[in-house]
Amino acid sequence: MKHKSILSLGVFLFATLVLVDESGLLAGEGPELSRDDKKVDHHEQATIDLGRQIFRFDTFGDEAWWGDTLKLHQAIAGARNGGVGPGVSPKTALAVGSRSASKWMRTHCLSS
Repeated sequence: MKHKSILSLGVFLFATLVLVDESGLLAGEGPELSRDDKKVDHHEQATIDLGRQIFRFDTFGDEAWWGDTLKLHQAIAGARNGGVGPGVSPKTALAVGSRSASKWMRTHCLSS
């Protein structure tokens, strides 16, 4: 029985030491990165940033489809504003999903 207690205490102490050692890694206090590792991290972040830029601003041909083919901008503007048909009020345009575009325009175009 005494041997089991000593063995259990040894296992417990070993596990405690491993956890204490690993806790530094979990807290982000790992070993210093090599120059190559830093280059990889920089390239990884640049790739993520590029992906975000593409996802947010690339139209993937949608702009040509909705604008050149369907002429949606003319339908939204209406005949009174140089378009076709009755047009769409700003309130209706916001209600059907132009909200994100208007927010982007407010921050990027109208503030200039």
